[in-house]
Amino acid sequence: MVKDHTFAQSDFDWQQLRQLAGEDVDFEAELLAIFLHDAEESLRQLEQAIAHQNIRAIEDIAHSLRGASANVGASALARAAHQLEQIARSGEMTGTQAQLQDLRSHYQIIWASRESGNNPL
Repeated sequence: MVKDHTFAQSDFDWQQLRQLAGEDVDFEAELLAIFLHDAEESLRQLEQAIAHQNIRAIEDIAHSLRGASANVGASALARAAHQLEQIARSGEMTGTQAQLQDLRSHYQIIWASRESGNNPL
């Protein structure tokens, strides 16, 4: 689980986002905003799926979040989503709550970095 984690270059590949946006700074900001909105919704859905012990939903949502995160360069979030996906695929609920907290930590780091302008772009 991530605790007191500070933003590191490996957490988010800003250059990947820039390339995805075609070097258009405004489009880049829009893509990041859409990603963060969708990721926040995925985290809410994961919370509900975990509360209802819906392993299939956990696996599906984590898989989707992993792909979206990887596409925009949110490497650490993608890795954490992959871990949750693997936990769900094993059929176990043990560890899902801790992994959800890890996902939230990575999400919050990206959000804070965006808000503070603490990114290399």
